Amino acid sequence: MKTMTLDEVRKLPPLTEEEIAEVKSFKNTDFSDCPKQTKEELAKFRPWYEVHPDWYKPTKTEIHIRVDTDVLDWFKRQGKGYQTKMNAVLRAYAFG
Repeated sequence: MKTMTLDEVRKLPPLTEEEIAEVKSFKNTDFSDCPKQTKEELAKFRPWYEVHPDWYKPTKTEIHIRVDTDVLDWFKRQGKGYQTKMNAVLRAYAFG
């Protein structure tokens, strides 16, 4: 068994037909000890790097991009850390 982050899982290729058939063959697996979770509980899940920010140090790459002035102004009006907020928006768009 391998532990993976959500970002790593999202980068995996889709399952093959054979792998899907194998997973479907586990019908007799006992999940009675697994708690059922509501949509509200699942919505509270966060990526590992958000839960443990002190353990996760993503590498940063400096780039230069052009953005609309009004968009940049809006982010700057949000206060200190506007570039970090822009990165968070891009991350949410890219990885959900």
